Amino acid sequence: MNKEKIKLSLDDNRRLTGKNLLSDQPGAIIDAFVSGIDKQVVVNVWLTYARQFLEAVNWSDEQTFFRIFEDGITIAISAPLDALYAACDLNESAWQLTCDELTQTNSEESISAAIARLKQTIAAEVDPKLLELIQLSKSNDIVYLVDDDEFSLGYGTTAQSWPISALPDPLTINWQQYKPIPLAFVTGTNGKSTCVRIMSKIIKQAGQCCGVTSTDFIRVGDNIIDYGDYSGPGGARMLLRHPDTETAILEVARGGILRRGLPIDNVDAALITNIAEDHLGQYGINTVAALAQAKAVVAKGLSNNKTSGKLVLNADDVNLVALAPELLVTKCWFSLHENNEILQQHKKSGGAVCFVRKQHLVYSDSDEESVIIAVNDIPMTLNGAALHNIQNALGAITLAKCLNIDNKAIKIALSNFASNIEDNPGRGNQFNVKNAEVIMDFAHNVHSMAAMAVTTANMKAKRKFLMLSHAGDRTNNEIIDMTKTALKMKPDFIVAAELVPYLRGRKLGEVPQLVVDTALAFGMKRSDIYVADSPYTGAKNIVDQLEEKDLALLMVLADREEIIELLLDKA
Repeated sequence: MNKEKIKLSLDDNRRLTGKNLLSDQPGAIIDAFVSGIDKQVVVNVWLTYARQFLEAVNWSDEQTFFRIFEDGITIAISAPLDALYAACDLNESAWQLTCDELTQTNSEESISAAIARLKQTIAAEVDPKLLELIQLSKSNDIVYLVDDDEFSLGYGTTAQSWPISALPDPLTINWQQYKPIPLAFVTGTNGKSTCVRIMSKIIKQAGQCCGVTSTDFIRVGDNIIDYGDYSGPGGARMLLRHPDTETAILEVARGGILRRGLPIDNVDAALITNIAEDHLGQYGINTVAALAQAKAVVAKGLSNNKTSGKLVLNADDVNLVALAPELLVTKCWFSLHENNEILQQHKKSGGAVCFVRKQHLVYSDSDEESVIIAVNDIPMTLNGAALHNIQNALGAITLAKCLNIDNKAIKIALSNFASNIEDNPGRGNQFNVKNAEVIMDFAHNVHSMAAMAVTTANMKAKRKFLMLSHAGDRTNNEIIDMTKTALKMKPDFIVAAELVPYLRGRKLGEVPQLVVDTALAFGMKRSDIYVADSPYTGAKNIVDQLEEKDLALLMVLADREEIIELLLDKA
């Protein structure tokens, strides 16, 4: 073994507060890059030190986990929920000793000194009263939430919280007063936020106050509690502790799952919309197959609810079809095609399915069929041109049926859900400008770009305009692929807009030039390609040229509010 060639680099060290990709337990996890040595050898050395530390601090019942990926390893330990910061310290100490041994470096701290320090850290962090309350919650089958600041029992209207520094005496708690509420997870590469917003409308129509978390905001009923990315555990806790929340739909993004694990256990249903290449290379997730595994962690949220918890899956997605046999929960499938093989097999076995038949969305469970709504009666499908929104409607219908919502409420909600800035901001928003059709979208990966390209390719127009803008942290190949995908719209004119706030190391003009070169290779004339210094300038250039029966697709990643104001002003 040549120690000079060995490279061991810690990428991230963090707590896991819920069920996660590697285990069903809280703990600590490290992602590390490894080269110049067999990764299993590194794991084996770490396992030795990790077990030694766990035994020494009286955590002998805790477990170790690992995952080997293309350019590194993920190593994790389970740990008591009241000592996760200490667990991170323990895991990093085991990692550091592993690095020292393999690179033949003198350790800065002896094992005995590290053990003494870890024992002190654990003693300062542990909270036996908190663990007692958690155990009593479980034995009484009562839902609870815990974080650094608060412990709470019950969800929504019955939720009650206490500061961690002032926990209640268990003898004073009336356990029967705390209740769960209907809950569902929504995840996937694209369509998550749209499905969450559809579900919010459906649940409102069914007479319940729906709380939602998403990558855009946290909302209870019609009130936005806060804007921002609330797709992780923090957003879930805030929502479930809100006194007005009667049903909750939680958007669960890949990042939140990998950073902290699932926000809660025991949801009634979960939806995975699709799996496609996006954000690869983070947390050791380098392939679409690995991404599918990460998204599918939501199925673990159903694991204590096997009799009623249901997982809704897209039968048109090859990655989900391949992964499904590993997910040992009750499944429901949806598809654009009634004759989809997976869907038909599931239907024959009496399972729940949702599909399109003669331009109507049909739900079937145990051979009892219901025609829910016509495709053309759902505004966001653009009379069937937006296939991705038909899929989103199918997924939402199936998820709603898993929550026992009646067909009438689903139909009314879908018939009133439009692709506008009120119902679904940033997702295929429609504007009428000079009697021309303008669609604005925030698509930022090939899969979502393809959805919009197919939609606009299916729409008739006198002339077609396309504006693209890409963030600089995408690779050249990613930018080229997204541009090629968008060009399937077959535009007559294209605008390449600079994203100055998102250059991220690129030079001015570098990204637009990639778009220009790709469009030229596609066969477009240079005279039909315009370079803008910002998305707003690019959008204005297109709006100024629009005539009746034209169609414009604006991919907007910056200047959103200004462009919306422009489009509304010109309407």
